[in-house]
Amino acid sequence: MKQLSVLFLFILLSTAMWGQNIKFAEYELPNGLKVLLHEDHSTPIVAVSVMYHVGSKNEKPDRTGFAHFFEHLLFEGSENVARGQFDDYISNAGGFNNANTWYDRTYYYEVLPSNQMALGLWLESERMLQAKVEQVGIETQRQVVKEERRQRVDNQPYGRLLEETMSRLFTVHPYHHSVIGSMEHLDAAQEVDYKTFYKDFYRPDNAILSIAGDIDIEQTKKLIDVYFKDIPRGQNEIFRPKITEPPLTSSIRDTVYDNVQLPAVIQAYRIPAQGTKDSYAIQMLSMLLSQGESSRMQKPLWIKSRRRCTRDHFPWRWRIRAPAYLLALATWA
Repeated sequence: MKQLSVLFLFILLSTAMWGQNIKFAEYELPNGLKVLLHEDHSTPIVAVSVMYHVGSKNEKPDRTGFAHFFEHLLFEGSENVARGQFDDYISNAGGFNNANTWYDRTYYYEVLPSNQMALGLWLESERMLQAKVEQVGIETQRQVVKEERRQRVDNQPYGRLLEETMSRLFTVHPYHHSVIGSMEHLDAAQEVDYKTFYKDFYRPDNAILSIAGDIDIEQTKKLIDVYFKDIPRGQNEIFRPKITEPPLTSSIRDTVYDNVQLPAVIQAYRIPAQGTKDSYAIQMLSMLLSQGESSRMQKPLWIKSRRRCTRDHFPWRWRIRAPAYLLALATWA
Protein backbone atom coordinates (compact mmCIF):
# COMPACT_ATOMS: atom_id res chain seq x y z
CA MET A 1 0.00 0.00 0.00
CA LYS A 2 2.86 2.38 0.82
CA GLN A 3 4.51 1.76 -2.55
CA LEU A 4 1.23 2.43 -4.31
CA SER A 5 0.76 5.67 -2.36
CA VAL A 6 4.25 6.86 -3.25
CA LEU A 7 3.69 6.06 -6.92
CA PHE A 8 0.38 7.93 -6.88
CA LEU A 9 2.05 10.95 -5.26
CA PHE A 10 4.81 10.90 -7.88
CA ILE A 11 2.22 10.87 -10.67
CA LEU A 12 0.41 13.84 -9.11
CA LEU A 13 3.64 15.81 -8.74
CA SER A 14 4.71 15.01 -12.29
CA THR A 15 1.32 16.13 -13.63
CA ALA A 16 1.51 19.37 -11.63
CA MET A 17 5.03 20.10 -12.89
CA TRP A 18 3.96 19.42 -16.47
CA GLY A 19 0.98 21.76 -16.03
CA GLN A 20 3.31 24.58 -14.95
CA ASN A 21 5.41 24.42 -18.12
CA ILE A 22 4.88 28.02 -19.24
CA LYS A 23 6.08 28.92 -22.74
CA PHE A 24 7.70 32.32 -23.10
CA ALA A 25 9.93 34.34 -25.43
CA GLU A 26 13.11 35.87 -24.04
CA TYR A 27 15.50 38.36 -25.62
CA GLU A 28 17.56 41.47 -24.87
CA LEU A 29 17.59 44.94 -26.44
CA PRO A 30 20.90 46.59 -27.46
CA ASN A 31 20.60 48.92 -24.45
CA GLY A 32 20.64 45.96 -22.06
CA LEU A 33 16.93 45.73 -21.26
CA LYS A 34 15.92 42.08 -20.77
CA VAL A 35 12.46 41.15 -22.09
CA LEU A 36 10.18 38.23 -21.21
CA LEU A 37 6.93 37.65 -23.15
CA HIS A 38 4.17 35.14 -22.47
CA GLU A 39 1.14 34.82 -24.76
CA ASP A 40 -2.13 33.70 -23.14
CA HIS A 41 -5.51 34.44 -24.73
CA SER A 42 -7.67 32.94 -21.98
CA THR A 43 -8.78 36.43 -20.84
CA PRO A 44 -8.59 39.81 -22.65
CA ILE A 45 -6.11 41.37 -20.22
CA VAL A 46 -2.37 42.00 -20.13
CA ALA A 47 0.11 42.49 -17.31
CA VAL A 48 3.02 44.85 -17.98
CA SER A 49 5.74 44.81 -15.34
CA VAL A 50 9.29 46.05 -14.86
CA MET A 51 11.63 44.71 -12.21
CA TYR A 52 14.74 46.72 -11.34
CA HIS A 53 17.71 44.98 -9.77
CA VAL A 54 17.89 47.45 -6.91
CA GLY A 55 16.77 46.96 -3.34
CA SER A 56 17.83 47.97 0.13
CA LYS A 57 21.10 46.03 -0.27
CA ASN A 58 22.26 48.64 -2.83
CA GLU A 59 21.93 51.58 -0.44
CA LYS A 60 24.70 53.47 1.33
CA PRO A 61 24.97 52.89 5.09
CA ASP A 62 23.89 56.50 5.83
CA ARG A 63 21.10 56.59 3.21
CA THR A 64 18.92 53.59 3.98
CA GLY A 65 15.35 53.41 2.66
CA PHE A 66 16.13 54.83 -0.80
CA ALA A 67 14.95 51.83 -2.83
CA HIS A 68 11.59 51.80 -1.04
CA PHE A 69 11.37 55.58 -1.24
CA PHE A 70 11.64 55.41 -5.04
CA GLU A 71 8.80 52.92 -5.18
CA HIS A 72 6.65 55.84 -3.95
CA LEU A 73 8.43 58.70 -5.71
CA LEU A 74 8.17 57.25 -9.21
CA PHE A 75 4.40 57.53 -9.19
CA GLU A 76 4.77 61.32 -8.99
CA GLY A 77 5.00 61.76 -12.76
CA SER A 78 7.50 62.43 -15.54
CA GLU A 79 8.27 64.94 -18.26
CA ASN A 80 5.12 63.85 -20.11
CA VAL A 81 2.97 62.63 -17.23
CA ALA A 82 1.61 65.39 -15.01
CA ARG A 83 2.18 65.10 -11.28
CA GLY A 84 -0.37 62.77 -9.72
CA GLN A 85 -1.75 61.57 -13.08
CA PHE A 86 0.07 58.24 -13.31
CA ASP A 87 -2.63 56.28 -11.48
CA ASP A 88 -5.41 58.16 -13.28
CA TYR A 89 -4.21 56.94 -16.68
CA ILE A 90 -4.44 53.34 -15.46
CA SER A 91 -7.80 53.57 -13.68
CA ASN A 92 -9.40 55.50 -16.57
CA ALA A 93 -8.36 52.68 -18.89
CA GLY A 94 -10.03 50.08 -16.65
CA GLY A 95 -6.85 48.72 -15.10
CA PHE A 96 -4.96 48.72 -11.81
CA ASN A 97 -1.33 49.06 -10.80
CA ASN A 98 1.02 48.87 -7.86
CA ALA A 99 4.65 48.30 -6.84
CA ASN A 100 6.72 46.72 -4.09
CA THR A 101 10.29 46.72 -2.82
CA TRP A 102 12.47 44.12 -1.13
CA TYR A 103 16.12 43.62 -0.22
CA ASP A 104 17.16 42.76 -3.80
CA ARG A 105 14.65 44.30 -6.21
CA THR A 106 11.96 46.89 -6.90
CA TYR A 107 8.93 45.82 -8.91
CA TYR A 108 6.29 47.88 -10.77
CA TYR A 109 3.29 46.53 -12.67
CA GLU A 110 0.07 47.44 -14.47
CA VAL A 111 -2.81 45.10 -15.33
CA LEU A 112 -4.86 46.46 -18.22
CA PRO A 113 -7.35 45.46 -20.91
CA SER A 114 -5.20 43.96 -23.65
CA ASN A 115 -6.07 46.77 -26.09
CA GLN A 116 -4.42 49.19 -23.63
CA MET A 117 -1.01 47.49 -23.51
CA ALA A 118 0.68 50.43 -25.24
CA LEU A 119 -0.45 52.66 -22.37
CA GLY A 120 1.40 50.47 -19.87
CA LEU A 121 4.52 50.44 -22.03
CA TRP A 122 4.46 54.22 -22.39
CA LEU A 123 4.09 54.80 -18.65
CA GLU A 124 6.89 52.40 -17.77
CA SER A 125 9.19 53.91 -20.38
CA GLU A 126 8.48 57.35 -18.90
CA ARG A 127 9.31 56.03 -15.45
CA MET A 128 12.59 54.58 -16.71
CA LEU A 129 13.74 57.49 -18.88
CA GLN A 130 12.52 60.76 -17.39
CA ALA A 131 10.71 60.44 -14.11
CA LYS A 132 10.41 63.66 -12.12
CA VAL A 133 12.84 63.58 -9.22
CA GLU A 134 12.26 67.05 -7.78
CA GLN A 135 11.82 68.68 -4.41
CA VAL A 136 8.02 68.92 -4.32
CA GLY A 137 7.60 65.19 -4.93
CA ILE A 138 10.46 64.30 -2.61
CA GLU A 139 8.95 66.22 0.30
CA THR A 140 5.50 64.76 -0.33
CA GLN A 141 6.71 61.17 -0.41
CA ARG A 142 9.15 61.72 2.46
CA GLN A 143 6.18 62.34 4.75
CA VAL A 144 4.25 59.42 3.24
CA VAL A 145 7.11 56.96 3.84
CA LYS A 146 7.71 58.22 7.37
CA GLU A 147 4.04 57.70 8.16
CA GLU A 148 4.19 54.23 6.64
CA ARG A 149 7.08 53.37 8.95
CA ARG A 150 5.10 54.57 11.96
CA GLN A 151 2.06 52.57 10.90
CA ARG A 152 3.73 49.30 9.84
CA VAL A 153 6.83 49.15 12.04
CA ASP A 154 7.08 51.53 14.98
CA ASN A 155 3.43 51.43 16.11
CA GLN A 156 2.53 47.94 14.90
CA PRO A 157 2.51 44.97 17.31
CA TYR A 158 5.47 42.78 16.31
CA GLY A 159 6.20 45.37 13.59
CA ARG A 160 9.93 45.32 14.37
CA LEU A 161 10.09 41.53 14.12
CA LEU A 162 11.85 41.32 10.75
CA GLU A 163 14.05 44.35 11.43
CA GLU A 164 15.30 42.93 14.73
CA THR A 165 15.80 39.47 13.24
CA MET A 166 17.80 40.59 10.21
CA SER A 167 20.07 42.79 12.33
CA ARG A 168 21.16 39.63 14.15
CA LEU A 169 21.39 37.32 11.14
CA PHE A 170 23.65 39.74 9.25
CA THR A 171 26.32 41.91 10.83
CA VAL A 172 28.28 43.34 7.87
CA HIS A 173 26.14 42.72 4.78
CA PRO A 174 23.50 45.41 4.00
CA TYR A 175 20.77 42.84 4.59
CA HIS A 176 21.11 43.81 8.24
CA HIS A 177 19.15 47.07 7.79
CA SER A 178 15.44 47.22 7.05
CA VAL A 179 13.95 47.86 3.61
CA ILE A 180 11.91 50.84 4.79
CA GLY A 181 15.00 52.54 6.25
CA SER A 182 15.34 54.90 9.19
CA MET A 183 13.63 58.21 9.98
CA GLU A 184 17.01 59.92 10.40
CA HIS A 185 18.22 58.92 6.93
CA LEU A 186 14.94 59.96 5.31
CA ASP A 187 15.20 63.39 6.96
CA ALA A 188 18.86 63.84 6.05
CA ALA A 189 18.61 62.96 2.35
CA GLN A 190 18.84 65.83 -0.16
CA GLU A 191 17.51 66.21 -3.70
CA VAL A 192 20.93 65.49 -5.21
CA ASP A 193 21.06 62.15 -3.35
CA TYR A 194 17.79 61.06 -4.96
CA LYS A 195 18.81 62.23 -8.43
CA THR A 196 22.03 60.25 -8.16
CA PHE A 197 20.19 57.11 -7.03
CA TYR A 198 17.76 57.38 -9.96
CA LYS A 199 20.59 57.81 -12.46
CA ASP A 200 22.55 54.90 -11.01
CA PHE A 201 19.82 52.26 -10.91
CA TYR A 202 16.81 53.19 -13.08
CA ARG A 203 18.26 52.26 -16.44
CA PRO A 204 17.46 49.60 -19.05
CA ASP A 205 20.59 47.53 -18.38
CA ASN A 206 19.40 47.09 -14.77
CA ALA A 207 15.83 46.02 -15.55
CA ILE A 208 13.63 43.20 -16.81
CA LEU A 209 10.47 44.01 -18.76
CA SER A 210 7.87 41.25 -18.49
CA ILE A 211 4.59 41.17 -20.43
CA ALA A 212 2.04 38.38 -20.10
CA GLY A 213 -1.51 37.94 -21.31
CA ASP A 214 -3.62 38.47 -24.40
CA ILE A 215 -0.82 39.61 -26.70
CA ASP A 216 0.72 38.84 -30.08
CA ILE A 217 4.44 38.24 -29.58
CA GLU A 218 5.68 39.86 -32.79
CA GLN A 219 3.43 42.94 -32.48
CA THR A 220 4.48 43.32 -28.86
CA LYS A 221 8.16 43.29 -29.84
CA LYS A 222 7.51 46.16 -32.26
CA LEU A 223 5.79 48.20 -29.55
CA ILE A 224 8.63 47.52 -27.12
CA ASP A 225 11.08 48.90 -29.69
CA VAL A 226 8.97 52.06 -30.01
CA TYR A 227 8.96 52.80 -26.28
CA PHE A 228 12.24 51.34 -24.96
CA LYS A 229 14.81 50.88 -27.72
CA ASP A 230 16.09 54.48 -27.63
CA ILE A 231 16.45 54.72 -23.84
CA PRO A 232 20.23 54.93 -23.32
CA ARG A 233 22.19 52.36 -21.39
CA GLY A 234 23.68 53.59 -18.11
CA GLN A 235 27.22 54.97 -18.25
CA ASN A 236 28.69 53.97 -14.89
CA GLU A 237 29.05 50.55 -13.28
CA ILE A 238 26.02 49.39 -11.31
CA PHE A 239 26.82 49.13 -7.62
CA ARG A 240 26.55 45.61 -6.23
CA PRO A 241 27.69 44.97 -2.65
CA LYS A 242 30.67 42.62 -2.66
CA ILE A 243 30.52 41.88 1.04
CA THR A 244 30.89 38.33 2.29
CA GLU A 245 28.99 37.76 5.49
CA PRO A 246 31.04 35.64 7.91
CA PRO A 247 29.47 32.27 8.70
CA LEU A 248 27.48 31.77 11.87
CA THR A 249 29.53 29.50 14.11
CA SER A 250 26.93 29.24 16.86
CA SER A 251 23.30 29.99 17.62
CA ILE A 252 22.33 33.57 18.41
CA ARG A 253 19.78 33.96 21.19
CA ASP A 254 18.40 37.30 22.25
CA THR A 255 15.35 38.85 23.87
CA VAL A 256 13.67 41.96 22.48
CA TYR A 257 11.15 43.84 24.60
CA ASP A 258 8.33 45.74 22.94
CA ASN A 259 4.80 46.97 23.63
CA VAL A 260 3.01 43.70 22.78
CA GLN A 261 0.38 41.66 24.62
CA LEU A 262 1.74 38.17 23.98
CA PRO A 263 5.35 36.94 23.80
CA ALA A 264 6.55 35.30 20.60
CA VAL A 265 9.34 32.87 19.77
CA ILE A 266 11.07 33.66 16.45
CA GLN A 267 13.39 31.22 14.71
CA ALA A 268 15.30 32.42 11.65
CA TYR A 269 17.87 30.68 9.50
CA ARG A 270 20.27 31.74 6.80
CA ILE A 271 19.63 29.65 3.71
CA PRO A 272 21.35 29.17 0.31
CA ALA A 273 20.94 31.87 -2.32
CA GLN A 274 17.85 31.87 -4.51
CA GLY A 275 18.36 29.84 -7.67
CA THR A 276 20.82 27.36 -6.17
CA LYS A 277 19.87 23.69 -5.88
CA ASP A 278 19.62 23.73 -2.10
CA SER A 279 17.36 26.80 -2.11
CA TYR A 280 14.53 24.83 -3.74
CA ALA A 281 14.77 22.10 -1.10
CA ILE A 282 14.64 24.76 1.63
CA GLN A 283 11.58 26.39 0.06
CA MET A 284 9.80 23.05 -0.02
CA LEU A 285 10.75 22.38 3.61
CA SER A 286 9.50 25.81 4.66
CA MET A 287 6.19 25.20 2.88
CA LEU A 288 5.84 21.77 4.48
CA LEU A 289 6.52 23.09 7.97
CA SER A 290 4.88 26.49 8.12
CA GLN A 291 2.76 27.55 5.14
CA GLY A 292 -0.99 27.01 5.25
CA GLU A 293 -3.38 25.34 7.66
CA SER A 294 -2.23 21.84 6.66
CA SER A 295 1.45 22.54 7.46
CA ARG A 296 3.24 20.47 10.12
CA MET A 297 3.83 23.32 12.57
CA GLN A 298 0.34 24.71 12.18
CA LYS A 299 -1.30 21.38 12.99
CA PRO A 300 0.49 20.61 16.29
CA LEU A 301 0.03 24.18 17.53
CA TRP A 302 -3.67 24.12 16.71
CA ILE A 303 -4.19 20.75 18.39
CA LYS A 304 -2.21 21.84 21.43
CA SER A 305 -4.18 25.08 21.72
CA ARG A 306 -7.50 23.22 21.64
CA ARG A 307 -6.39 20.83 24.37
CA ARG A 308 -5.06 23.58 26.61
CA CYS A 309 -8.07 25.84 26.15
CA THR A 310 -10.34 23.18 27.65
CA ARG A 311 -8.62 23.65 31.02
CA ASP A 312 -9.71 26.11 33.65
CA HIS A 313 -6.60 28.24 33.26
CA PHE A 314 -4.63 29.61 30.32
CA PRO A 315 -0.96 28.76 30.96
CA TRP A 316 1.58 31.51 30.33
CA ARG A 317 4.12 28.98 29.07
CA TRP A 318 1.80 27.90 26.26
CA ARG A 319 1.46 31.48 25.12
CA ILE A 320 5.22 31.66 24.64
CA ARG A 321 5.38 28.50 22.54
CA ALA A 322 2.31 29.10 20.40
CA PRO A 323 3.35 31.99 18.11
CA ALA A 324 6.24 30.20 16.37
CA TYR A 325 7.50 31.40 12.99
CA LEU A 326 9.91 30.01 10.44
CA LEU A 327 11.48 32.73 8.30
CA ALA A 328 12.88 31.43 5.02
CA LEU A 329 15.27 34.13 3.81
CA ALA A 330 16.52 34.03 0.20
CA THR A 331 18.67 36.27 -1.96
CA TRP A 332 18.73 37.31 -5.59
CA ALA A 333 22.45 37.16 -6.40
